[in-house]
Amino acid sequence: MAPDDPRDTDSERVRSALRRLVAREEQVIERADAATDDLDAALAFVESVGVAELECAIERAEDPTRVARGKRALRAFRRFRRAAAGDLDADHFHCGRGTDLRRDGEPPFQ
Repeated sequence: MAPDDPRDTDSERVRSALRRLVAREEQVIERADAATDDLDAALAFVESVGVAELECAIERAEDPTRVARGKRALRAFRRFRRAAAGDLDADHFHCGRGTDLRRDGEPPFQ
């Protein structure tokens, strides 16, 4: 192709757009993963980027490690949402019935 061939500039624009898209996916997943350690950061992520964008980034990502981190962050955001709605899983709390919590030799409470 000649240096001023329009196909050359079109292909470079496509490559550049793809690089930006991959960088954006990486950034979304990295930011989501980091935000799961801090509720204020999680809230900021949800308000500025959103869970739907995280889902899209996970779907488009090709790196298995990045996909795993994105899915882990997505599960955390879903747990945050359930907790905020008061929909806590019963598995978080376990009844102690039948469990003897006394120290050795300590008499039962009467």
